[in-house]
Amino acid sequence: MRRLLLGVLVAAALVVVGAAPALGADQAVGVENNFFTPNRVGVMPGESVTWTRSGSGNPHNVTFDDGAFSPAAPNDGPWTATRTFTTDGVYRFYCQVHGGPGGSGMSGIVYVNATGSLPPVAALSVLPNPAQVGQAVSFDGAGSTATDGSIVKYEWDLDGDGSFETDTGATATASRSYSAPQTLTARLRVTDKRGAMNETTRSLRVNAAPIASFTASPNPVQAGQFVGFDGASSRDPDGFIVKYEWDLDGNGTFETDTGDTSNTFRSYSSPGEVTVKLRVTDGTGASGETTRSLQIDPAPAPLAPLPPTPLQPPQPPFSPPQSEPKPGKCSKLKGKRRAACIRKRCRKLKGARRRACVKKVTRRQGR
Repeated sequence: MRRLLLGVLVAAALVVVGAAPALGADQAVGVENNFFTPNRVGVMPGESVTWTRSGSGNPHNVTFDDGAFSPAAPNDGPWTATRTFTTDGVYRFYCQVHGGPGGSGMSGIVYVNATGSLPPVAALSVLPNPAQVGQAVSFDGAGSTATDGSIVKYEWDLDGDGSFETDTGATATASRSYSAPQTLTARLRVTDKRGAMNETTRSLRVNAAPIASFTASPNPVQAGQFVGFDGASSRDPDGFIVKYEWDLDGNGTFETDTGDTSNTFRSYSSPGEVTVKLRVTDGTGASGETTRSLQIDPAPAPLAPLPPTPLQPPQPPFSPPQSEPKPGKCSKLKGKRRAACIRKRCRKLKGARRRACVKKVTRRQGR
């Protein structure tokens, strides 16, 4: 009874101040709504752990992955349960209502070893994630902790094959790059000064960067003329391009963002050479760049105006020179027939010439 009362008091103190339990002694675990406090305890062989449910509400119980502890049915009222450990090992427990085997949900771990100590806690961050092919990836285990001693060794599985091929000693960081797109599980194993170990994992995705490509037309271009830039030939080997950014003035800054539209245009006022850049980004944030040289020629000089044409007086319509009809065959005729022949020829004339011709014919007829 005294031992049970001590367990209840220790559990209550842990809930209030969040202190770690004393190592190498019988331990107490408080059973709260949906979590155990603490959820990691360490004891030596022959020592016990007592779980105490002091409140009410959701029904809870405690059971072990190894099945060696017979749990009571979940209960929503006060209860206690005690297990004594005789063999070194790692023993996982959980609530049958709110947890499950393997450490899911409402669960915890009892570590049984010669010193009753807790192993270190491995913590791993991976940046950037996702990463691009060929990009350096940083692995950081500085968030790892040791309960009662410092961490003396960091070991890494950076290629995801399950073996810890990289040992950085007491240095908490590592780095590497990847030559092909893939998704892998990186692992960190930490060891404290007593030799206790702990592991953790992180999933890392390595993407192939998108490939930027564009055309500029026309090139060369005259100053003041518009140039069209088209990046539709860009591609992403393992996804989709979601953003096109342009450096159209060659100053190194991508000042034009056309979103997922692959083309744009602009004109240039001064002749010279401009290095135009395109940056494309895929849905994971990976990006690729390319450049094109654009030649801007001077605009052609305007043509000189033609001199004005002097005004000229109106000219009379052209009339071909006319001549009196020659007698020709008419001379072989006589009398009225000759006169009729000549009149016929006079009809081809106009104006005064025609009148003179008729007058002449008439005069001849009077002869």
